[in-house]
Amino acid sequence: MTRLSILAVLAVISSGCFLFKPTSTAAPTTTAAPTTTSAPGTAPGGDGFAAQPELGAPASSSSDPAAAASASPPGPVSVTLRNTCKSTVKVFFGDKPKFGSGRYSTMSSNSSTSSSFQPGDMFWIVDDSENGISSVTVAEGMREIEIVDGCTGMRTK
Repeated sequence: MTRLSILAVLAVISSGCFLFKPTSTAAPTTTAAPTTTSAPGTAPGGDGFAAQPELGAPASSSSDPAAAASASPPGPVSVTLRNTCKSTVKVFFGDKPKFGSGRYSTMSSNSSTSSSFQPGDMFWIVDDSENGISSVTVAEGMREIEIVDGCTGMRTK
């Protein structure tokens, strides 16, 4: 190759590095996309490639604080656990007592404690053989889980 053609190739390559500069300094926002089912490795369009924004198109951003809050993952939920039944109760923190991972504990009669959960975490009353008797799935905004009289049921607030 001649020296001129090498310089021309380098000029084209190096100018391509500067074509795409950020249009704003705002943090990127994410939105939840609708759930669709497609074959592994393919996009819903079926061509195997995900849709990409047009080159030179401005990045979409939202100044709506509610939209930004809904895009952030939910944080921990502090819940008061209260045992109002007349006996000590065995409890399990996790998805599947006896077969899943989690931790066992007990709650004395007429006692309460505070515990931190992630939304979707489960809390169980279990029997002496560690079989689940009753469960509650923790949700955002939940404040209290009460083990009620009879020691086999719960109510939430």
